[in-house]
Amino acid sequence: MEQLDTLDRQILAALVRNGRAPWRLIAEVLGQQERTVARRGNKLLESGVVRINAFVNPMAVSTKTAFLLRLKVTPRYLRSACSWLADLEESAWVSGLAGSNEGVAELFLPNDGLAELLYERLADIDGVQSFTMTPLFDYFRTPSGWRPDVLDREQYDALHSDENGRLARPLGHHGPLDETNLMIARHLQNNGRASVDEIASELGVSKATVSRRLDTMTGSGALFIRAVLDLNLFGFPLESLLTISCAGGETQKLGEYLAGLSLTRWAAASGDQLHAQVAAATMDDLRILVNELHGREGVVSARSSMFAEVFKRSTLRYRDGLPEVHTAGLAL
Repeated sequence: MEQLDTLDRQILAALVRNGRAPWRLIAEVLGQQERTVARRGNKLLESGVVRINAFVNPMAVSTKTAFLLRLKVTPRYLRSACSWLADLEESAWVSGLAGSNEGVAELFLPNDGLAELLYERLADIDGVQSFTMTPLFDYFRTPSGWRPDVLDREQYDALHSDENGRLARPLGHHGPLDETNLMIARHLQNNGRASVDEIASELGVSKATVSRRLDTMTGSGALFIRAVLDLNLFGFPLESLLTISCAGGETQKLGEYLAGLSLTRWAAASGDQLHAQVAAATMDDLRILVNELHGREGVVSARSSMFAEVFKRSTLRYRDGLPEVHTAGLAL
């Protein structure tokens, strides 16, 4: 894939905001001709630089809980341990950290499955020295609501309304998806931009049914449809995991602040700690953010751990810097 230009990045930003946005809408927002945007957009999709992925949210349709797992691993085994985590159906994203011999992952597990994962399966992985497993109680931002500093707020709003991060962890769950909803979700796993007409024809149901079911699932947080891409090609070569310790009662306020930053792709709270994935264009951008956080009221400490390698994003397995074509999604 040749170097991306400004229009390519704008199209990618539009797809990040709304992976199913019609080319016509994206062209209107960008002030471009529809045929130009469609040609460029389809080329990006066909190249594999960006994929539109759909996956079912386990916390909306089951009683699974979200956890952040950090592994300390002997350096020679770090890549294989992260690859093992990325191959788990229970993992949503996995990265290796550059600041220490650690791998980090977001996992969705039943409460009665913790011991089996940690003390049996994980214990058999070569090189694992120790682990830290923390539950994620609140989400403030997920990649569905990321607003990279490529388009302005008005353009993002025209593409899709702002994300309610709390949809990532609904207060109650909807129960398992029925057969029709599961078929729609599985069809979108392979092609997140499939049209309602295509899905209806493939599944043998009415267009009205597909449209209604799809709107309900995405609106309730039961189904996420996301653009998955290599952020380096997008103009953000630096990714980092921030760990922020907060003074009592300040987690909510600081989490909402983080969620509003253009650098923040994902932010969640675990007790008095905040965890956030951020994407930056330069080291100066990252340095300014960390320094600013240190100066905010309620921040006890803030540290940044750079990503050395991405093994999984939004349930898509990464190999050689690009997402695989197929995915099985999260186990429900």
